Amino acid sequence: MKLALYLHIPFCRRKCPYCDFYSVTHPPNEEEYLRAILTEARLWRERLPSPVVFITFYAGGGTPSLLSPGFYARLFEQLGKIFPFQPEELTLEANPEGLDQARLRGYLAAGFNRLSLGFQSLLPRGLAALGRVHSVEEARRAYFQAREAGYRNVSLDFIFGWPGQTLSLLEKELEEVIRLGAEHLSFYELTPEPGTPLFRRLQEGKLALPSEETLVRMHEMVRERLSSAGYEAYEISNYARPGFRCRHNLFYWKAQPYLGLGPAAASFLHRIRLRNPEDLQGYLRALKEDKLPARVEEELSEEGAFREAVILALRLSEGVKREEFLARFGRDPEQFFAREIRELKELGLLEVSPRGFSLSPRGRLLASQVQLKFL
Repeated sequence: MKLALYLHIPFCRRKCPYCDFYSVTHPPNEEEYLRAILTEARLWRERLPSPVVFITFYAGGGTPSLLSPGFYARLFEQLGKIFPFQPEELTLEANPEGLDQARLRGYLAAGFNRLSLGFQSLLPRGLAALGRVHSVEEARRAYFQAREAGYRNVSLDFIFGWPGQTLSLLEKELEEVIRLGAEHLSFYELTPEPGTPLFRRLQEGKLALPSEETLVRMHEMVRERLSSAGYEAYEISNYARPGFRCRHNLFYWKAQPYLGLGPAAASFLHRIRLRNPEDLQGYLRALKEDKLPARVEEELSEEGAFREAVILALRLSEGVKREEFLARFGRDPEQFFAREIRELKELGLLEVSPRGFSLSPRGRLLASQVQLKFL
């Protein structure tokens, strides 16, 4: 069985006001964290199906680039001794600040072959609105240094729909993004999450997001500009040059098994969804006692797993492939969801073909509402 391996790095220099991912702002103790991760991996070894092989690795956060290249070199060496660890794609999330040529080369030497840089914006106004600590100049420098270091697979992350953003500002930003020529791009609409400083400021009327009409046009503009520049819109928010889709994230969108290590990391195995507590100290204590911190969140029935796989597949441009689902689940999605498909097609939200069905351009704008129909 092929699996994806995710590692959560919960350390950040400063928490961004829009972020609700688990993170802490004190400096990392690399030795302590490495011991905990390796203990967790060892405890999982006996619980995994056999045979199994990990073919992708993704270090996310938090800010994974706060940890040294040496941390990852030792991690990869030891993981290879614990279980079959043969990743073909190894991704490191990094923020532009603090990166230099030596550090970038160090990550490449450790084993990473894919770099995901969290730019979020290429405009000073956008970075200020999002509370980012790096500058546009630092972002551009990090990108070109990564190229000089030898990275041939670079992804850039952006957020649109921030307070004060206009269509003309987005268009200017897209022109700059296309000029850079990264292999992969992620463009996410800013989502105010309850409990974040951004959410509170919006509730208090201190900030305002672009209108719904403007946001719709922004979605369309991103897709139109990037598609015309040769990027494949293979997922609702993700674009890639041919051959550069993110293989790790495809495990999530295709409801395939993955293992998560680190506090707040999620796993999906045997139709069971598990998650580690959002508590670094509790995580470290449990592993010092040789205990797995993971807790079962949900156990899906066969039908539940089938429904979830359909919902996730609708995020992809290829949508739900009938033969693939028949082979995997023994259920014909077009027969099982005949009524829902008919209604959504009549509303212009789904496109149906002999091979399956996918979101229409209008359906992509209303993806969440469409997905609810299949719950």
